[in-house]
Amino acid sequence: MKEEINKFLGALHTHCKSVGIEDIYQKVSLYYKEKNNKDIKPSTFQNKINAHRAEHKLNIEEFIYVLLVLQQENTHSVVLQDFLSLFGFRLEYISEINEPCDFDHKSFMEAWMNFNKEHGDVQIALTAALSDYKITTNELNGIKKELAEQIEAMTTLRFALDNVCGKQLV
Repeated sequence: MKEEINKFLGALHTHCKSVGIEDIYQKVSLYYKEKNNKDIKPSTFQNKINAHRAEHKLNIEEFIYVLLVLQQENTHSVVLQDFLSLFGFRLEYISEINEPCDFDHKSFMEAWMNFNKEHGDVQIALTAALSDYKITTNELNGIKKELAEQIEAMTTLRFALDNVCGKQLV
């Protein structure tokens, strides 16, 4: 299990680097200061987010703050999926469509076409990554991001299908 945890922490560090650790620090620091009325030092945060540093680790509150910042960038699903996989779970994406709405032919087709577009984006990311017969950590994170977008599009399509069942689409 220790190896899986270290792999997760490494993926978290890589993902945060791709988003920008300094940007994440600035926002996490605001959350932290608001709640605890004190700052996290930038160097301490850098050490905590770095998987290769043994002396500092994120606590659960700081991890949640990081996820909240990544959620603002809409890049949190990759980290959550990796975290849940440690426990044998998967994310289920819940559509952001909270209000009942009537899909017509046009809006249903838009949901279907968006799903197809996102599927294509996954294919493009995979093909590009495999062009040299290996997948780097950055490429893996990009593929996971595209997969998360495809799953969200699939969830919307599923909602649309439930909404149009038994109806004449005009």
